[in-house]
Amino acid sequence: MKRWIGLCILSISVYVGALPLSTASKQEAEALNIFLQAAYAQRQASPQRFALLRKALEKQPDSSYIKQQLVAEALAVDVPALAEPYIDFIEKSGDDADAWSVYGAYQWTKDNVAEAVKAYEKALELEPDDERILLQYITVLATTDPQKAAQQLEEMARSHTAYAPEIYSEMGRMYLYHQNYPAALESFNKAVSLDETMTQPRLGRATVYEKTSQYFLMLHELEELEKMGYATAQTLAQIGSVYVLVKDFPRAQQYFLKAKERDNGNIAAGYFLSVLAEQQEDYVRAIGYIKDTSDYEQSPAKQIQVSYFQRKLNQPEESFKTISRAYEQFKDNHEIVYLYSVALYERGEYRKSVRLLAPLVEQLPDNQDVRLQYAYALEGQKKYNAMDAQIAVILEQNPQNAPALNLQAYSWAKRYTRLDEAAEYIARALSIWPQDNSFMDTQAWVFYKQGKYEAAADIIRAIPDEVMQANPEIAYHAVLIFGALKDKETYKRYFALACGEQNQKHCLKELGRIR
Repeated sequence: MKRWIGLCILSISVYVGALPLSTASKQEAEALNIFLQAAYAQRQASPQRFALLRKALEKQPDSSYIKQQLVAEALAVDVPALAEPYIDFIEKSGDDADAWSVYGAYQWTKDNVAEAVKAYEKALELEPDDERILLQYITVLATTDPQKAAQQLEEMARSHTAYAPEIYSEMGRMYLYHQNYPAALESFNKAVSLDETMTQPRLGRATVYEKTSQYFLMLHELEELEKMGYATAQTLAQIGSVYVLVKDFPRAQQYFLKAKERDNGNIAAGYFLSVLAEQQEDYVRAIGYIKDTSDYEQSPAKQIQVSYFQRKLNQPEESFKTISRAYEQFKDNHEIVYLYSVALYERGEYRKSVRLLAPLVEQLPDNQDVRLQYAYALEGQKKYNAMDAQIAVILEQNPQNAPALNLQAYSWAKRYTRLDEAAEYIARALSIWPQDNSFMDTQAWVFYKQGKYEAAADIIRAIPDEVMQANPEIAYHAVLIFGALKDKETYKRYFALACGEQNQKHCLKELGRIR
């Protein structure tokens, strides 16, 4: 039977197609054909639907319905500008509720809330039982007139008792948006009293408790959800966060691990677990937790944190690779550029460091950390006049900037110039940071350059051996100081700290080159 009908339709279409058509009829048929193509494209959500509707409008330029469809499609793809040429459709729409609904949606996207409300009220006047239009109307009211929206929702709850829990839940979310926490809690309570199995109003109550700092009530609500089997990663992470607030870190860790089991990339779980691991100085796990989070590749802050943890693990190459990759991805991020330039400086790549820092100083003229790092990089390149100029700017902004005072004093001593001023600068720096070992080293170095070997030796002896081992350049200064004093035993001890068991000639050559 189906095959026979198809053949009949085919034969009729062939027959009709053979009839002679007037020009007007052809145009009407062509317009209808394009419109049907557009309607089918709309039904299939085809990317061609907007273009086809415009083509249909070319054939029927006075069609308010096609214009209405073009506006609706523009709003559907969230490009309201596309709708503007066709918004005059409303002038001929008369008593079409759908048309007024579309017009209301357009006005809302343009932030013309009063016009949107009028349009929806007109639509509801024409079709008072259209729940779709009513919900759109309530949505607009919810952002501007929550009391009026609540009245509408209350009426809906009374007339649609089967959906009352969901309606009260939406009322609660609306009040929550407007930070009316008592009204939100009352609405959520109504929803739960009507349907104790609903999860959304319970989550809403938990949010109210969180916003009002009632953390134990929040915890109770979330744990009830867990008992009900609604243990999503987000819920479990929220429970963990509450235990962090009350400083019950073992329980917090337990819940964050549960959240991670359900969603390995959960951002809150990964963050807090990394913090807990850092507190335990377990940097390997901290790195793993951060890298697992779903936003790691898009987060410059997290990549910086991983680079920092790798430094704590004494993995300078891995740390450098991490910050290098971050720089390639976030070249406009000032913090990334700064940290990458620091990493380049530490590797002795002063030219690259200067090239990155020069524009950053221009962009952040009041950032003393950036300007000071720029001065360090210039000093590394032996561009002393430029370095002195940067230090002068820093000290003009803040005469108490101890690192800047220290760098200037050290650089003058290194150049055998302005040694009295160098002694004054480092004394000022030490008065601000008296326990800084690098400042003490600079003071000893200035005394050494002044020929005050005993004074230099007194200072250098106060620096612990473990600091010397971690900073062989300081130990190298001690080698030179005690060499000048002809103190062979002390000289040998510091020589061992400076060079260890490596090729000592090469070690001294390298240290001499650096210093």
